[in-house]
Amino acid sequence: MILGKTVSVVEADEAPEGAWEPRRAEGRTAVKQVVFLVDFGMVSHGLAPLFVDGHATEIGFWGFSSDIIRRLTRLNELYDRQVNWDNPNDPTWRISERDRNEFNALLPFLVSEIQIALGDRWEIVLESQPI
Repeated sequence: MILGKTVSVVEADEAPEGAWEPRRAEGRTAVKQVVFLVDFGMVSHGLAPLFVDGHATEIGFWGFSSDIIRRLTRLNELYDRQVNWDNPNDPTWRISERDRNEFNALLPFLVSEIQIALGDRWEIVLESQPI
């Protein structure tokens, strides 16, 4: 017995009735969202602080330049300095003002640089805040 499948083809500008449609920006094709959220130890474990559909992505997935990867690594190192890793419960531990200022200056610069690298098919949703 042979079973047949029916496959419907939809043009890129059309969507089946009732289907979810991604946001379209001023005549451009669909824009996908990526969430930028720095968390402890991400880059050192090979993950980018970029989440798609709630899942962390690997740094290699994006094809970033070595400069962007170097800056992502630095941003994550600065973020990690908020915690005293020898004693995480240390209430007196504070990140240095120099490290705080560097993180806060690097964050928007890096987000802009990544937006340029990703192009207009991705929209970055910034969820990381200055520290």
